[in-house]
Amino acid sequence: MKRPQMIRFAAFVTVLAVLLGYVVYHRAETNTSVSTAIATPSNAGTKVTGLENYFVNYRLQRDRMMSQEIATLKNIANNPGISQTAKDQATMTMVADTQELKHETQIEGLLSARGFPLTVVTVTPNRVDVVVGAKNLTNTQVARIADTATQVTGLAPQNVVIFPKT
Repeated sequence: MKRPQMIRFAAFVTVLAVLLGYVVYHRAETNTSVSTAIATPSNAGTKVTGLENYFVNYRLQRDRMMSQEIATLKNIANNPGISQTAKDQATMTMVADTQELKHETQIEGLLSARGFPLTVVTVTPNRVDVVVGAKNLTNTQVARIADTATQVTGLAPQNVVIFPKT
């Protein structure tokens, strides 16, 4: 894949993630009490708790930050007054950020399918942080979460940090 295609792909993924987050965020009512209703066909009659809002807000903030970073890096890569070395570094950073976001989204999706619907994941080159919406996690659950993160990222299990969130 050529560099301009990678940049366009990274921007597309970022915009898509932001739009999805925006839609999810704005479908919730503005009432910030303990729970608010979201009317969608798949979860009609269910409530969104403060804990669920934490995960939605975390993802939205992550997507906003990623969009801002990608925009800054694109400006650097497209600036004729910047050295080629800086442009190459900006492009490499965009590709790495996109890969990390891809891993985060993939791990979150797999964890949701494996019984952990309330998770947020942060991937860095040397570490994976997983926040799970649960009071307590059994050793089996921790192993399943760590296994999922290691399969996606290739990092060792000792580089996966799991935080229960209540």
